[in-house]
Order: sequence, then structure tokens, then C-alpha cells
Amino acid sequence: MTIAEVRAAYDIHTAPESKDNWTLLYLNPAKISGVEMGVQVGAREAAGKVTLVRLWSFFGVPGAAPLAGAQDFDTLRTALIETHGHPAHEETRRGENGRFIKTVLWTFPSTSIVLMLEQSSSLPNLGTIYLDYTAADR
Repeated sequence: MTIAEVRAAYDIHTAPESKDNWTLLYLNPAKISGVEMGVQVGAREAAGKVTLVRLWSFFGVPGAAPLAGAQDFDTLRTALIETHGHPAHEETRRGENGRFIKTVLWTFPSTSIVLMLEQSSSLPNLGTIYLDYTAADR
């Protein structure tokens, strides 16, 4: 699908934005396994077809879903394992300012899925969960 086709299919009236050779469009939030997440699709400007779907959930900030938290990462991980099997790779590390970063990767011939938790080390109730679906380069 192209960004224009996505806009029509999901009745999105906002204009897409361009950033770093990508055309990006925000969709309405969605619930994935009960976790409320923001949704964005992206297309490389040269190709025109959507090759990235990014979902995210913030927790510990104003405007976050009332019960959002780091536990949502485990909920999404479990749901993805039930749907796609065990991941190809899992990693836990420390990022900038000691942030806790946990990444889980599934790879397939046509796409990859990355689930990532970024959590403050000093305020563990503050963080972000990302879920990216990316089409393989062909």
C-alpha cells in the first residue's frame, strides 16, 4: 500500500510528513493485546510503498494510558511469541544515562519485528515501548 491508500483506507485526514527520506503518517491509536499504542506508517520516499509500521506506548508521563507500564512489554512479547513463535534474538543492555533497554527480534523472509522497552533507571515507572514491523529490502 502507498501512504495515500492508507490515508483513504483508514479515513485519515491529516497530511503525512517528510523526514530523513521517509514519508510518515500517523494513524489513530490501536489496542494490541489490550495495550493502547500510537501508530505510524512509513514509506521510503523513493519507493512510495509502506515498509514500516511503528507502534509505541509511553508510560509514566502525562497523557499515557492510565494503566500503562513496563508490564505491557511482557504482554506484547507473550502475544508475539504465541503468534510468531520464539524470537530470533533477545538482548538486554544499558543505554544513555543508564537506561534499561530490552530488545526482542523476530525475523522472517519478508519482514522483521522488533519489540523494544526503554525504561529509566532512576524512575522505573517512566519509559517507552516500541513495536516495529519492517519489510525486508528486496
